[in-house]
Amino acid sequence: MGADVALSLHSPAPLLSLKRNVIAEPAVAGWYAWSYLLPPFTLAKYLKGHYRNIVESYLEKPDAHRTALKQARFQGGPFVHECAGSYDRIRSWYETVREQYAPLMELADAIEELEQKILPTLDGATMEPVYRQLPEPLAGRVELFYNRDNRTPDYRFIEPLLYASPYFDPGLQQVRFSTIERDAREFALTTPVLEYTPEQVLVTVPLDSPLLDRVFAGGLDPRELDQFAADLGIEGERATTFKGFFEETPEPAAPSQDDTIEYVGHACVFVRHRGTTFLVDPVISYSGYSHESDGRFTFDDLPERIDNVLITHNHQDHMLLETLLRIRHRVGRVVIAKSAGSSLVDPDLKRILRALGFDDVVELDDLDTLRTPGGTITALPFLGEHGDIRIRTKCGWLLDLDGTRVLFAADSTNISPQLYAQVTAAVGQVDTVFIGMESVGAPVSWLYGPLFPERLERRIDAGRRLKGSNFEQASAIVDTLRASSVYVYAMGQEPWLGAVMCVEYDDKHPAMIDSNKLVAYVRERGGTSKRLFLHESMAVRG
Repeated sequence: MGADVALSLHSPAPLLSLKRNVIAEPAVAGWYAWSYLLPPFTLAKYLKGHYRNIVESYLEKPDAHRTALKQARFQGGPFVHECAGSYDRIRSWYETVREQYAPLMELADAIEELEQKILPTLDGATMEPVYRQLPEPLAGRVELFYNRDNRTPDYRFIEPLLYASPYFDPGLQQVRFSTIERDAREFALTTPVLEYTPEQVLVTVPLDSPLLDRVFAGGLDPRELDQFAADLGIEGERATTFKGFFEETPEPAAPSQDDTIEYVGHACVFVRHRGTTFLVDPVISYSGYSHESDGRFTFDDLPERIDNVLITHNHQDHMLLETLLRIRHRVGRVVIAKSAGSSLVDPDLKRILRALGFDDVVELDDLDTLRTPGGTITALPFLGEHGDIRIRTKCGWLLDLDGTRVLFAADSTNISPQLYAQVTAAVGQVDTVFIGMESVGAPVSWLYGPLFPERLERRIDAGRRLKGSNFEQASAIVDTLRASSVYVYAMGQEPWLGAVMCVEYDDKHPAMIDSNKLVAYVRERGGTSKRLFLHESMAVRG
């Protein structure tokens, strides 16, 4: 017995990791973080032209928000989702942050002055004197130029100088920890991210902080966890709550080395080939609650190392910060389409990712190729889905896996019928195509409206949509690429997507009709096809 007592006195404390159902929601300036809230110039425009309107409308007429959200068609609209005590909590918070917002409001005013007062006066004459007229927040931080007609003036941001300015404030960045017991989550993009209940812990921490990597990697001894709580500024009862989010680290499962393609949900696909791993458009389900029987792929199923994260385009449901920050400690490199705009609608995605703590970011231009063990990654042109605005940061990813060729086309459409014929002539046949068919989509202003200098006419807005392929477009892509396997994905149907998407389909919805037709079309011609949902495993055929 004495030996047993001595042994127990010297046994190490168990190592601790986040419970599987703990979520960590990033926030910037009090709002659920997505990529356009990192660059100071886009953050400024969304704060002034979108988020301020939402919160002031709610504080003035909360009943209007409550009534609207009782109707399914208003989900995803500019309305605050409430819980007990929300009104007083939001009012108190908003009174406090107005001073923090002031510099960003000045930047937004300066952008509006440039776009609405200065540029419209230019007629093709030299711009030299115009630089001396720039409002102070933009002076030395933008370049002015004429488009090729020599009449239409435009500008670009010198982004590094804006990130180095007082307008980029990591002190506005936060993470809220809490637990979930079910998939369903309210739409997060229109409700301030605050501590609404004692079961939530909101910490102010730069989103690129290595502290977050240690928290998400887990394996902390109790003293380390105490120190991390202190380093994050969490004290008293909040520290007790925070430490309650952790449990004894489970034994890791034996890692598989089999070649595989795993549909993870929405537009997220995991690929392993020759031991090299790829994760496309990471949006991943949590676990630890009552869904295990559906066999989904969760954070628990990820390998310790993700060699390549591939981002098709810069929308919330394809570049989800909540997932990216959670897996950052596992990621080797991030591969993205070449960023070229430095504009309000197309900020530099590479710089955004670096501001999020990703150091190894590789840009590929159209038809550029990156070699990997046993294959290549090639960027293919991506047209459509962006409402006809000038977005360069988008591409489809073609993986060559020892001759098996798989295309992740995301929401690419065939609006230019000759495009995929040109692509096929350049890169050859593709074996498997993953394609999005959300064929209706939201009006372009739903996402980009706060960045426009003036409101679009409703007629024009309704015609310019953020949509994927319809049947005619998708079938033409498939035929041109001569694909034998076709998978419809990126449909927003997975139950854990509610935080960033509000899509509900019935059998009569055009997206369901179009995707059903495509699946039948491919199968009738002897191919393999399916509309994907939850999780699907596919072997890599060599």
